[in-house]
Amino acid sequence: MTGRTTPRPPDAGPLAEIGGLTVGPVAGGPPVLEDARLSVPAGQVVAVVGRSGSGKSTLAHGLLGHVRPGLEVRGGTVRVAGLDPFDRVGARRLRGRVVSFLGQDPASSLNPALRIGTQIAEAVRLRSSVGGTEDVRTRVAELLLSVRLPADRAFQRRLPRQLSGGQAQRAALALALAGRPVLLVLDEPTSGLDPVLADGMRALLADVLSAGDRAALLVSHAPAWTASVADRVVRLERGRIVEDGPPVAPPPVRSAEAPPADARRPEGARGAADASVTGGGLHVRGLHAVHGRVPVLHDVSLTLPAGSCTAVVGASGSGKTTLARCLAGLHPPVRGSVDWRDDGAPRGRGAPVQLVAQDTRGALNPRETVGAALTRPLRGVRGRPAREAAAEAVRLLGLVGLDAGVLTRRPGELSGGQRQRVALARTLAAGPRALVCDEITSALDPETAQGVLDLLDSLRRTLGLTVVMVTHDLTAAAPRAQRIVVLEAGRVVEAGRAGRVLAHPEHPVTRALLASGDGPTALAVPE
Repeated sequence: MTGRTTPRPPDAGPLAEIGGLTVGPVAGGPPVLEDARLSVPAGQVVAVVGRSGSGKSTLAHGLLGHVRPGLEVRGGTVRVAGLDPFDRVGARRLRGRVVSFLGQDPASSLNPALRIGTQIAEAVRLRSSVGGTEDVRTRVAELLLSVRLPADRAFQRRLPRQLSGGQAQRAALALALAGRPVLLVLDEPTSGLDPVLADGMRALLADVLSAGDRAALLVSHAPAWTASVADRVVRLERGRIVEDGPPVAPPPVRSAEAPPADARRPEGARGAADASVTGGGLHVRGLHAVHGRVPVLHDVSLTLPAGSCTAVVGASGSGKTTLARCLAGLHPPVRGSVDWRDDGAPRGRGAPVQLVAQDTRGALNPRETVGAALTRPLRGVRGRPAREAAAEAVRLLGLVGLDAGVLTRRPGELSGGQRQRVALARTLAAGPRALVCDEITSALDPETAQGVLDLLDSLRRTLGLTVVMVTHDLTAAAPRAQRIVVLEAGRVVEAGRAGRVLAHPEHPVTRALLASGDGPTALAVPE
C-alpha cells in the first residue's frame, strides 16, 4: 500500500481547530458529541476512530459547518483557515475551496441527472480560478486522470448510474479535488467497496494525501490503513475524545488456512446449527436477470436449506445485490425461478423471504418513530390489534438487543448499529422464514459489525430462519456460514461448504477476496 512520500512538519500550524464542540438532539437528551477539542495542522492527516455511534461523523461534519437533522450545536467553536464554517458567509468561502468532503456513498456527492464531465467542469468553474472553456476541459481531464479514471469524452458523458461502485467513488473524489482544497474531510470513503476495490482506493487516497501540503481528517474502520497514512489518531467513545496520539500498527492478520483452535466453532454450537436445517428452504433454478438490456445474472442455481446460513460474496459489480433482490421478489428475473418450499413452520401473511437493505437511512422513514415503523407491518401484514402490536414491537426490540426507550426515537437519533437492529426488527415484524441481508455491516465499525452478525446468527438459531448474507467481506461472513457462494460477472464461479472454500479456494476471485481486506480479522473456519 502506498504510504507517505515526504515527512510532514510536526510544528505546522493548525489549519482547522475545534474547541469544546458539543452537539446534541434538538429535543433534548444526552449529547452525541461532548466538549470535543481537536486541531488539524496544515499538511497533516488526523484519523478519527471509534465504534459506530461514538460521534465520529458528527465531529468530522463539524469542520464543514454541518450537523445532521435532529441535532443542534450546544456549545463550542470551529475554525477552518480562521473562518467559522457554521457562519453562512464563512461556509460559502470555505466549502469546496478550502475544505472538501468525501463520504462513504458517492451518490451523496454526484448528481444522478448530470454527466460526470459536466459535474466536474461545473465544480472547477465555481470553486477555482480556472476559467475559459479549454482551460476547464484541461483541468477536468487532469482531475480524472489524477484519480485513475479515463479522461476520454465517452467516459465523461456517462451518468453516475453507469459507473461501477469504485468508479463512482473516484469520480466523487475528483469532484472534491476540483477547487484545490487544502483540507479533506474523509468519512469512511472505502467502507462501501469490496476488499479489492477498497485496497485500490486506499492506495489512491494515500497518494492524494501525501502530495503537497494538503491536510485531512480521516474517519475510518480500517486500522492498518489508518496506521499507514495518519500522523495522529483520535479515539472517540460515547461522544468524548478519550485518546489522542501517534498511530499504532495493528497486530498481523492471522491466516484462514491455519485458524487457532479457540477460533473454531465448538461442537455444541455446530450441532445447534445443523439441527435447524430441515427439508424446506430457498431454491433457485437457472436464474437470469437484466438491468434494462444489460445482462446481470447468468444461469444462477442455488439450494439454501431452511435454517441454514449461506454467504454470497463477490467484488463490486458481480451481481450480488441483483441476486439479493431477485431472492426477495423485488427484481423479476427474465428466466428461471426462485421458490420457497415451506418447512411447515408458522409465519406471517407477508412474503416468506424478506430483504434487509444496506442503507438503513434510506430504508427507514426519517420522519417516522421506531414504534411506528414496527407497528405498521404488525398491523398491516399480520393483522394485530393496536395494543397487541405495541407489545409485540417491544418484544421485537428485545430480540435485537434494544430497549423500549428506542420506540419514541427517529432514525436520525440512532447510531448506525442501532438503525441496523431496528431494520432487522421491522423485517421480523412481517413474520418471514428467510432473511436476505445485503451488505448490512458495510457501514459499521468492526466491533459493531461483529455484534450485528452475532445477533443475526442468534436469530437464525432461535427462530429457525434461513439467512443469506450478501457481502464483499468474506472474512466477516465466514465464521457464521455453512456454505459460501462466490459470484463474478453474474455467474457462480465457486460454491461449497465454508470450511473447504476458505481452506482450499479454487477460483482466483475467491483467493483475491481472501487476500484483500484490512484489519486483524481472525477467520474461524466452520466445520
